[in-house]
Amino acid sequence: MIESQRRAYLEVLGFDIWLARSPGPESDRLLIQPGEGDTLLVSASAELTTSPFASDVVRALGGKAVWAWPDPEGLPDNPTLEEAIGQFLFTRIILFGVEKGNRWFKGEVPLVVGSARILVSVSLETLAVDGPAKRALWNQISGKSHN
Repeated sequence: MIESQRRAYLEVLGFDIWLARSPGPESDRLLIQPGEGDTLLVSASAELTTSPFASDVVRALGGKAVWAWPDPEGLPDNPTLEEAIGQFLFTRIILFGVEKGNRWFKGEVPLVVGSARILVSVSLETLAVDGPAKRALWNQISGKSHN
């Protein structure tokens, strides 16, 4: 039976038809939380930015940082990472989750983009429970090590 005929037959019988969709391409656009500061912290999702550890990160940076996360809809009105650096004059970007950094930069993450120094860390979830990863982040933030 042809797929379209099968679906029509099931619809007539009153069955809901669910079709699996392939995931769309990942967006390179960001949703940026209102705020001020010269540091942009990029997380995998908005929910992660409200964790106690996320608050600790902001306090460690002196209390002035802006959170961002990927825009799942990829709306063109939302900036890319490079556009955000130019528009908001960020001088430090911390990407939480190496896979996100590699996706935005299509491979190796540069040390500097425009006027911003780029730091890449493991995810916020990992940092919250992994002491050595946390120390590595603090060393990156304090300038004791680089990307």
